[in-house]
Formats: sequence, structure tokens, C-alpha cells
Amino acid sequence: MLAEAGMLPLVVGTHCPTPSKILTGPKNDFHMAKSRLTIPAGAGRTIVESGALFACPLLCTNNFVKFCSDCGLAIYHKERLIRLEHLGLFAPVFRVKMPETPTEPFRIPPTKGENWFSKGWAWDTTAIPSRHVVPEDSDLTHEGYYSIFQIYHLDFVLSRLTLQLSLEDPFLEESSHWQEMGTRWVNRTQHRVATMRNRPHPRPAVALLCQHISNRYYPYTQSDMRQYEVRKSSLFDAWISINDHAWDWKEEMRNWDPRTIENLYGLTQKNLCEAYSNLAIDQASCDPIEHWYQLTQFIAIDERRKLKGAALQAETLRAGALMLRELHKDLYGEELPHPNEVARTVIQAMPEMEVRNDVRRHLEFVANRFHVNPQPRLSLIVEGQTEESAIIQIFEQYFGIHPGVLGIEIIVLGGVNVATGSKKEDRFRAIMLLIDYLHHHQTVTFLLLDNENRASKLKEAAKEMKSIYTDCRYLAHPEHVFIWEDSFELDNFSYAEIATSLGEVAEDRVQFTAEQVAEQVEDAKRQCTGAALGILFKRKTNYALPKIKLSESLVSHMFSETSSRKIEDRPIIQILKKVEYLAVNNRLSFTQKAKDTNQESTFFGLKPSPQAKTGKQSTS
Repeated sequence: MLAEAGMLPLVVGTHCPTPSKILTGPKNDFHMAKSRLTIPAGAGRTIVESGALFACPLLCTNNFVKFCSDCGLAIYHKERLIRLEHLGLFAPVFRVKMPETPTEPFRIPPTKGENWFSKGWAWDTTAIPSRHVVPEDSDLTHEGYYSIFQIYHLDFVLSRLTLQLSLEDPFLEESSHWQEMGTRWVNRTQHRVATMRNRPHPRPAVALLCQHISNRYYPYTQSDMRQYEVRKSSLFDAWISINDHAWDWKEEMRNWDPRTIENLYGLTQKNLCEAYSNLAIDQASCDPIEHWYQLTQFIAIDERRKLKGAALQAETLRAGALMLRELHKDLYGEELPHPNEVARTVIQAMPEMEVRNDVRRHLEFVANRFHVNPQPRLSLIVEGQTEESAIIQIFEQYFGIHPGVLGIEIIVLGGVNVATGSKKEDRFRAIMLLIDYLHHHQTVTFLLLDNENRASKLKEAAKEMKSIYTDCRYLAHPEHVFIWEDSFELDNFSYAEIATSLGEVAEDRVQFTAEQVAEQVEDAKRQCTGAALGILFKRKTNYALPKIKLSESLVSHMFSETSSRKIEDRPIIQILKKVEYLAVNNRLSFTQKAKDTNQESTFFGLKPSPQAKTGKQSTS
């Protein structure tokens, strides 16, 4: 019996109310930290002048408005952004204004003598409290540029300026409540605005830090866990011109010094851990598909970019968190928990942490857990297309389902000799190694052969062959290697049924009798039955027997109401019932531990007796 994959818990825990309960330990216990992340002077100008916008570009106002709308934030026009800027609550990374005399756009990164910041045509807008002049929303000579990571702070601001109201009692009965409650709401909001305007908050600093390190770490976040996507941003508009042709990510990695960022932002291990954990918790909290993160991290980047609403917002914040995680590792040599595992108490990692180093195995176990792994639950190995066609037809008519729905894969050998081999010293080894390999990958196999050549000896050999992957069992169950007494046709259909189907295939131009079929089979006992029927058919029709049509005709007669034989009495039905049971009960494992337990069970092969363990393995 297979280990119950669904009985293994992933994680147990809830979101922690404060970051002081997260990332605790000798090196990460930051709950006594007094310093919080703050914005360094001139952060916006430094981002522009250092060109920290190639891998993850800044957005002009209209594009940022669209991005906010896509993330489900209530920013549908730039006028609201300008109002928030006038209130000193939210501002772009930097602003530019059109020079009075025509000039070339501001080239980023700026060259010597062409820096608009020095000329007064561009200014940093990141200081808190705000000190820059904010243009009116109707002023088309100015433009602001925003970082996508600023939605982390913007969402916080909007949540404190947004009122949710249910028009129920007492408002419907007492209109005086409107004035009373309205005054209270306005006073409370004014207090909040004053507090946010005059008191530095770490969220804007986190957003700017993420943008500042994006050239180095952002491509790591644009990954399906197997490949990184490095995109360069070229932007040309009426105000600025970003030329990324000279930028190279590999060169960025070679020249990167995380200590520069550490000094600029006054980072410590404590405040960086705090910033990371808060960002990680917020991205998990707002993500509607947070519990699917193990699967979604393997989804193609282009598909993840199509997310909308809170899912896109969470995807953006997760990218920021992953970058901070990489920065922490470079600075302090320690890898923090995955962003979606920060606020959880992990009882048993699924899959195990050591498995995650092998991304292919990691994806395999995750796909098993979400039941999206297309790996066959069972491989049914048959001789030819005749059996394949008949089995599919029987499944659809008797079980009412295609075998693929049950995870059953039909492998056509193309003849019994492929299974039995031709060389004495290598007889049976190839097919049995295939079965052993499939069992090792938790696909149970069932071999179905006609009784000809050395098929019976193959079945006997299977009883003695041990798995090369484990010494706990033989590589296959003997009953999973099934040999017909004669053949698929003769074991399941009478001579009369075969004769009738031969006539139907010949479109009734030639008649066949049960006696003719029996006589031909007797004359060709040492040949395969398919060949015997083919010889009889060609002798009477002068063309080759279409075997697929013959199998379709035979199966149709098997399900006919005029058939004198019960469907359950057909051996093929009994075999396919067993195949169906094995496929349904082969549950793919979520962890390596569960997979090892399954491999050591008797589901794939019997355990050898103590005497057999010390005996010599037979291979022929």
C-alpha cells in the first residue's frame, strides 16, 4: 500500500502580528532593534545618476497610473497622485521639467555637463517631509517618474485615506449622524495625514532600496526557477532618454559591491531583516493565491505578468522581498526564509529543503502535491497497435473514460521480440530495466504479451530479478507480467466472432467461417496469431489484413447485446480492472521521504525472502 501522500502537512502556523516573532535566532533576533530603515539624502537622484533602472525601469506618470490600476489600487488618473503629492504623502522618485529653450532629452545615466539635476531641470522628490515644489495636475511641462516598488508605500497611504461605508442604520434613520460621523472622520484623517507627512516611515525607504538594488538582483526574481530573464529598458519621451545598450548584467554582477548600498542606507542585519520580514508578510497577506506560491513560482514569467489586481501587487512585492533576501545573503552570508514562509511555523517542509537544491525534483514534488504532474500513474506495455486500439476502445465503452484520464500510458513494443530480446546474454534485460526505471520513478508497469517466442521465460525471469535502485524488493510483481494462454484475440474471442469480424473488415466481399479460422490457427501454432489471421485474410482477399479495423470490430461484438458471452467473463476485462485499480491507487509522493517509503513497499514488487537476499541474482 502506498504511503498516503495527502497525510503529510505542509506548514502549520498563522501570520504573526509583529515582525519580532519572525526570523528569530542568535543572528536574526531584531526585536530589540532601535533603528529602522530610512531614506538617505538624495536617494532619487542617486538612483538616476547610478543608472539603477535598467533591469527594472521607472515608469512615467501615466504608465504608473495604469500599473496601479492593474494592481487593484484606487489610482485611476494622475490627478490623485498629484493630490497625494501636494499633501506630502506620496511622491515620485524624481521629477523633471521642460527647459525654457529647446534642448535634447535628459540622458540617463547623465554624462558630464549634461546632468539636469545640476541644471535645475530635474529634482529629487524622495525627502520626507517633502521639500520640493509640486506642479499642478494641469501643468504639462512637468513629469514624474515612479518605481513599481512604490506601490508598497502607496497601498499603505491609500488604506488610511479610504473610507468604507455601509449605508445601514443609523444613517438611514437619523440624518444627523452624517454630520457627526463626517466630522469625526475628517478629524481622524487630518491627524493621520499630519502624522504620515511629518514622521518618516520605513515603507518609502524599502521601495527605494529595492529600486536601488534592482540592476543586481531583479533578474533573479524574473525566473521560473530554471531560467532568469534579463530585460533591458530603453525609454524615450519628451523629457528623458534611457540608453541601456552599454549595460550588461554580468558586468553588473562582477562590479557589484553590496557594502556601498549598506553604507548608503545605513543597513544593519537587524533593520534589513525587519524590512524584509515586513515586506514578505505584506506580500503574502495581500496575495489571493498565496497558498499556491510553491506552484506559481514555477510558472513562466510572461504568464505571471498577466496577473491582475492583488495577485499582481503581491507578485511585485514578492520580487522586492526576494531582492532584499539576496542582498542579505551577500552582506551577511545567511539565507533568510522564503518570503512566503516568513510568517509560518514550518513543521515539515514539503518537499524537504535538501530536495529544493535540485529544481527538477522540487518541481516534481510540487506538481504531485497540486495534482498537475502528467507523469503516468501506470504504463501498460503491449505488443502492438491492435492491442492499444482495443484497450482504448474497451476503456471508453466499459469504464466510460479514456485511460489517459486515469494516468494510464499505453506503450506499444511493436512485437514480443522487443521485450524478450534476441541475444542469450542480454535476454529480457532491456525490458526489465525499463520496468525497473519506471518503478523507481513511481510509475507502476503492467506487461501484456502473447504466448510466443520466449514470453513465458520472461515471466519466470521477472520473479528473480531484483531492482537495481533498491535491495528491498524485486523489480516487479510476477502477476504484473501477464502472458496470454494463446494470444489477445484467441483468449478473448471465439473463432466464430473472429470469423465474423474478418468478414466485416473485408466488407462482406469474402465470407469466413469459424472452421477456417481454427484450421489456420492450428496450422500456424508456432507463429503469432496475428500472422495466422493475416495469412488467412490475405489468401482470401488478396490484400493485407487491417489489424486496427479487426480489433475495433471484435470489441464492438464484445459489447453487442447479441453476444452470448458476458462482458465480465472476458479475460481482458479482468486484466483492465486490475490495471485501473493499480493506476488509481498509485498516488505520487509529495516528499522524498514518502517516495522512499513507497519504493520500499510491496506495491511495485515483492520483498525477497531472507534466503534470496544472500543468493545470486539471475539475469537470463
